[in-house]
Amino acid sequence: MQSALNLARNQRDSYPCPGLTLLLLACLPAAEPQGHSGGAWDRELWTRGVQAAFVEVHDGWSADEVLLRDDLNKAFIAFSRRRLPDAGEAELNWTLLNLRKAGQLEANVTRRAPQRHEDHAHAAEIAARLMYDKYRQSIDRVLCDPTLRLEFDRIALGVMPDASAYQLRKAALSLRKARQLRPELVARVADWSKQVISLPAGEIRADPQRVPAAPGIYIFRDSGGYLYIGESKNLRGRITKHLDHSDRQSLARYLWQEGVAGVTVELHVFDPDSNARYKEMRRAYESELISSRQPRFNIAP
Repeated sequence: MQSALNLARNQRDSYPCPGLTLLLLACLPAAEPQGHSGGAWDRELWTRGVQAAFVEVHDGWSADEVLLRDDLNKAFIAFSRRRLPDAGEAELNWTLLNLRKAGQLEANVTRRAPQRHEDHAHAAEIAARLMYDKYRQSIDRVLCDPTLRLEFDRIALGVMPDASAYQLRKAALSLRKARQLRPELVARVADWSKQVISLPAGEIRADPQRVPAAPGIYIFRDSGGYLYIGESKNLRGRITKHLDHSDRQSLARYLWQEGVAGVTVELHVFDPDSNARYKEMRRAYESELISSRQPRFNIAP
């Protein structure tokens, strides 16, 4: 029963789920922040502490800006810990975000940040989806957790180094609000002991042994977004073939013209004894990723 409740909590943290999950959630008490489990009084103290910290430091900005901007977030965490000295940074940010969603932050927002983020959307999407694929964490959870946020920044800046971490975080949050980051269903339900690895294509060409000879999905991407998604029962052999002379004409032409210097290969490596050993299962996974991520050379001839 406990494992089922834990699963339900995890699903509640990301996306709503029908059926049994909703039944389990109906039986759950409200989640306590880590290190604070004293009932309604503690929850009220926690909420008031976060609300007071936001009012004190927000300087006219919204809760989203307090979450995304390093200077405001640092001040918010420091002020929160005056009342809640043992509070974890991730839980304070998570509470702030959910109070904003619930309309429980009583402070005037008088300053607005630019709302156009199209130029950064592809890098933000790549980083956000990779974080979900690796950790099963929504972008909200990633942005609230300092360790995960730093990894998100590293990945996104690796795709778009001329951007700022703030711009990329803002773009990711905007994509989530537009419902463009919902994880693929098959990625949520396929329990195939998945390992996610990202390698520069040049390093793979120099040493193919770095790619496991296992079944899985591979994703070619560059600084402009996703290039090509495919599946194979032997990732090492398939990726080596693509980098030598791909049988996908559009991908082969791209690699010949542009080279591999700016190309990254993302590998979703599965346990050979899992259902990934069946081609039709890998094809289902591949198909859903192609549908949601729209790689250029799966669409173009």
